[in-house]
Amino acid sequence: MSEASWSDRSVFESGLSESQRAVLDGLPGASVYHLDLTIASDLQTVDGAERIFYTNTEATPLEQVGIHLFPNLLGGEMNLSTLRVDGVDVEPVYGAGDGSIMVPLSPALEPGATTVLQVDFHVRLPQDPQLNYGVLAATSGVIAYAHGYPMVAVYDSDGWNLDLPPRYGDITYADASFYLVRVRAPADLVLCGSGVEISHSEANGQQEATLAAGPARDFYLAGSREFQMLTRTSGEVTIRICAPNGTSENAERILAYAAASLEAFGRWYAAYPYTKLDIIATPNLALGIEYPGAFALNQLLLTPDEDFGGTPEAVLLESVTVHEAAHEWFYNLVGNDQLEDPWLDEALAQYATLQYYADRYGIAGASGLRDSFYGRWDLVGREAIPIGKPVAEYDEAEYGAIVYGRGPLFFDALHERMGEASFSSFLSKYTAAFSWEEATPQDLQRMAEAECGCDLDDLFDAWVY
Repeated sequence: MSEASWSDRSVFESGLSESQRAVLDGLPGASVYHLDLTIASDLQTVDGAERIFYTNTEATPLEQVGIHLFPNLLGGEMNLSTLRVDGVDVEPVYGAGDGSIMVPLSPALEPGATTVLQVDFHVRLPQDPQLNYGVLAATSGVIAYAHGYPMVAVYDSDGWNLDLPPRYGDITYADASFYLVRVRAPADLVLCGSGVEISHSEANGQQEATLAAGPARDFYLAGSREFQMLTRTSGEVTIRICAPNGTSENAERILAYAAASLEAFGRWYAAYPYTKLDIIATPNLALGIEYPGAFALNQLLLTPDEDFGGTPEAVLLESVTVHEAAHEWFYNLVGNDQLEDPWLDEALAQYATLQYYADRYGIAGASGLRDSFYGRWDLVGREAIPIGKPVAEYDEAEYGAIVYGRGPLFFDALHERMGEASFSSFLSKYTAAFSWEEATPQDLQRMAEAECGCDLDDLFDAWVY
């Protein structure tokens, strides 16, 4: 990918909705990734070559750059063969579990200055998807390639954010970046994920596809020889679902739910940022997992007559699809520290799902979903555990009960306190203010108080802190 210009963002235009294309003239310090991935025919390994155009957007010189090596924390293995800074070989300093490296910069990178990091790597994927829901795995004929490249960490007031994530919850906290990715893979592998395809060729049983994604918090790719692809158009957005044969009836339902979600959230918060949304059925251990311009659903959700412990399959199909679609606004468009403040995206995505149900099915439909939030909270006896704790400060049962159960009920209480007009205006303005930025709990409270002209300390103290 070395022939592509770092400054040319026109390649990303076709992947952005018309209302979002102005962002290509913004985000001046966003990192740019040029990434080559070669997927082995058995889907078990990936070879990668990466160049990162990195800008110091801080007010202080940087003597090193922090890089995540997530496969080493997800049951796989990432080995680096080359590490260079502006063409000069350097020695990394590895973090705990080899899950990160510090890349030395000499001389230090001054504010506003740029550098090019080059990393060549080899990834062995786990075959048993046990860690972090199996987001990175090669199993059952499906490759799920999440966080499978060296990723620049966020630098903020705490320094480089390279903490080891728990084995549950989301693991990334990432700045919005631009990704130009060339993928070489077996020609019969159906590829789905982030970004739009800007070129494609096939020869000698191999395919080569170039994908452009950005701005985006991450880059996700999945594939299977057994996928069939169904599509639906919603406005300027093409929604695709990649799922095994024999699941087309549920796949069509999911496409309809996704289209309704994009329409509703686009009306309430901001336009969906991309021209494509991919939904991929993978054998993961969660119900759904979000990525920029894509999300994964558990394959069992699409399997007819699957038993989900008494919860009707159709109910899960819709609620999980809507929740994951909401993450395109709250996680990707509006970023946050998912390890430190998981409620900012998870609880808000849950509440967005409640808004969708109220709009689509009225009071009765919203009441049923609200009851399910209380049901989650009941798993810890409705204990008033704060929703604003880091993931690591919950045990796994508390994490689900509080962030996904009590969390959306906080937004319900906030809605009631602020009133319909004020609350709706607040969410729209919050989304606009922090598009492609990272919000904090303090930002959310400040904007809510500004909109309602009221003091919300008591509400945030009772629920969040």
